[in-house]
Amino acid sequence: MTTSSVPSNRLPPGPSIALLQMPRYIQNPYAYHRAQHARFGDTYRLQTLNGPVVFTRDSDLIRQLFTLEASQFQPFAPEVLTPLVGKNSLLLIRDEAHKRERKLLMPPFHGARMRTYGKLMQDAAQKELDSWQPGQTLKLQSAMQRVSLQVILRAVFGILDEAQASLAEQKVIALTDSMNPVTLFFPFLQRDFLGLGVGPWPKLVRARAELDEFLFSMIRSRRASSSGDDILSLLLASRYEDGSAMDDEHVRDELLTLLLAGHETSALGLSWLAYFLYRQPETLAKLRAELSAAGADAEPEQLAALPYLDAVCHEALRIFPIVAEVFRTLREPVQLGPWSIPAGHTIGVSIWGLHHRPDLYPDSDVFRPERFLERKFSPFEFVPFGGGIRRCIGAALAMYEMKLVIAALVSQVELRSISDAPISPELRGITIGPRDGLPMRYIGKHA
Repeated sequence: MTTSSVPSNRLPPGPSIALLQMPRYIQNPYAYHRAQHARFGDTYRLQTLNGPVVFTRDSDLIRQLFTLEASQFQPFAPEVLTPLVGKNSLLLIRDEAHKRERKLLMPPFHGARMRTYGKLMQDAAQKELDSWQPGQTLKLQSAMQRVSLQVILRAVFGILDEAQASLAEQKVIALTDSMNPVTLFFPFLQRDFLGLGVGPWPKLVRARAELDEFLFSMIRSRRASSSGDDILSLLLASRYEDGSAMDDEHVRDELLTLLLAGHETSALGLSWLAYFLYRQPETLAKLRAELSAAGADAEPEQLAALPYLDAVCHEALRIFPIVAEVFRTLREPVQLGPWSIPAGHTIGVSIWGLHHRPDLYPDSDVFRPERFLERKFSPFEFVPFGGGIRRCIGAALAMYEMKLVIAALVSQVELRSISDAPISPELRGITIGPRDGLPMRYIGKHA
C-alpha cells in the first residue's frame, strides 16, 4: 500500500536520546541491534544525522521492502559512499540508470564467465598458503585480504605482472585502511581542520587520489591495447542499448566499487568462517571429510557444489554479516505492515537482527551449519547480500571465491587461535570484521 492509501503516520518506537545512538552503533553494530531489538521488538525507529531510519528484522516486512518498485525509493545517504566510490557507482545511481547499469555489469558475475575465475581463485589461495612458515603468527584477515585482492586484480584488471599487482595492492589497502567510520558517518568531520594534511580525512583523500591515478592509467592503457577477457576490458567494450559507452570517470567509479565492495567483503567473510572452523574441531573434521571424499583433483565447480561447504559459508555469513543492514530511502509514503512510514524516512533491514531471530534460527549465536541442510531459508529470511533489485551484483562470485579459498585453507593447513577469548567485531568503514585482524598461529601442514 502506498501514496494516498497510506493513513496518517504511525511510526514504531525507538530510543529517545538520539545523540547517544551513533557512538554506540559505531562501537559495535551487532551489539547495538541486539540491544534495540531486545528493547523495542522486531521493528524500531532511530533518528540519525542522515535523517530518521526505521529498522526491521520482520521477514514479512522485509519481503514488502525488497519488492518495492524502483520509483518508490532511492539510495540512503549517498554522501557516505560518494567519497569512496564516486557518484557514478552502481551503489548510488537509481531508477532507469541503475537498471541499465546493472544489466551492463551483470554478465561477468554469472554463469560460464564467472566460472572461468575458479582456477585463478585457487592459485591466489595457494600462493598465500605457500608463503607461511610453521610457528608463524599471522593476522588471518590480512592474509585473506591479500588472496581476495589478487583475485580482484587478476579478474577485474587482468594484471599478471607481479610488480604492478603489488603496487595496486598497496594502493587499495591504503584506501581501505584509511576508511574511518567516524568521518564517513559524520560528514562535518570531512575536512582538513588545521590545514596540515593530517588526520583521518586528509589521509583518505590522499589514498583515494593515489588509487585514482593508478585506475585512470589502467583505463588509458587498456583502451590503447587489444581487449582481454578481464572485467575492465569487458566494461570498456560494453555498450548501452543506445550504443553509448562509459567514459573514463564512469569506468573508474565502477572499478572502485568492484575493488572496495568486492575484495574486503570476501576477505572478512573468509576470516569469520576460519575463526569458527578452527574453534570447532568436529565441524572442521566434517568439512575436511567432505572435501577429501570429493578428491584432490576435484574441479572448482565440483567443490562449489558440495553441500556442507555451502552450509558452513552460509552459517558464517549468518552469524556475522559483513554489513549489518541495507537501506531504502522512501520517495513516497509506504504502509509497512502496521507502520505508516512517510516519504523521506529510510527503512533499514537489520541483517544481524534477522539472522538472529530465535524463531528462524534457534540458538542463533551457535555456529551450526547443519541448519542450512535441514531447511531452505527464503530470500527474506537470509539476506547477507541484501535483496530485491539492489541485491549485491557480485554475490555469486563472492560465494564461489569463499568456497574455493576456504577449501584450500582447511585441506592444507593447521591453524590455532592465539587466544581462547571470543573475537569481537569491529566496524571498518562500512563493513564489519574481527577486531585486531584475527591473529592466529600457523602450526604446519594438515596431514
